Amino acid sequence: MPNLYSNRNNTNIMKYKFEQFKVEIDNPTVTVDMNTIRDKAIDKLLSVDIILTTNTVSFGLTAENMPYDPTWEDDMVADMVNEWLVQFEV
Repeated sequence: MPNLYSNRNNTNIMKYKFEQFKVEIDNPTVTVDMNTIRDKAIDKLLSVDIILTTNTVSFGLTAENMPYDPTWEDDMVADMVNEWLVQFEV
């Protein structure tokens, strides 16, 4: 499994707004750093570092407290991140 996942081939145009950034992030490439997975096993919550990259800038943040099934595998993390990002769509 590669250490990074990217949605670069995604044709959907997305726009995100995060409280800590003063701008809307238009149609970014989302890169997930698989080496940064943190698992709260008791609570069944997973966190991972991601980078949102546009043509002009990159934003780093942590996708936090994503619920998961106990049988999750690495290739499911990108889907968890996509579901987590929905709450920030504009």
